[in-house]
Amino acid sequence: MRKTGVSSKKSEAEELAALCAQARAELTRAGSVLHDSIGPLLTAAGFKLQLARMDVPDAAGPIDEALQVLDKAMDQIRTLSQKLNPSPAHRGGLKNALLLLAEKHSQSGERNVAVVYSSKVSVPVEIAAALHEAAASVVEEAARRQAARIDISVKGARGIQMRITDDGRTSGRTRALSVARRLAHEAGLGLVVSTGKSTIVSIRYAIRRSTRR
Repeated sequence: MRKTGVSSKKSEAEELAALCAQARAELTRAGSVLHDSIGPLLTAAGFKLQLARMDVPDAAGPIDEALQVLDKAMDQIRTLSQKLNPSPAHRGGLKNALLLLAEKHSQSGERNVAVVYSSKVSVPVEIAAALHEAAASVVEEAARRQAARIDISVKGARGIQMRITDDGRTSGRTRALSVARRLAHEAGLGLVVSTGKSTIVSIRYAIRRSTRR
């Protein structure tokens, strides 16, 4: 009976992780559409209005009013896009997002967080956001375990191989990162935790090759 209860709790946690990952992916896509599709369309519309203003000087007043409304719409879309997809990986890419993460956790002077990024692989924005979220969970847990040194390395030619090593307390680390592992799995990532004298977390993303028939 006890095993059944544990199994039930595990399946519920996995289901919750799947729902969270699905919701995150949908929000990311929505933010991308606003930023990458609707935003440029409104910019193009503004450019055409400016050309029309030059061609038809008598209509300058109404066109200026339309441009003001368009500018307000653009500001609202940018704000909504950032709220829907707040991940820094979406705005500046995975490398910059990891550098910002390292800077944030190094500011107190209590620890040194270093990033070595050698991968040239370009990944979809939702994968970059998932990789950054997984890394952030690992680094934050390391900080809670009083790590003085955290090293993040990213390499790979056919995928992303991220390795995060820290010297914080190792006891219970695997269990503490169980939610992060499930979320990473639902996003298509692999996350493995190993402990010894230090904690090493490996996060992997493999690019799927399309099969030709």
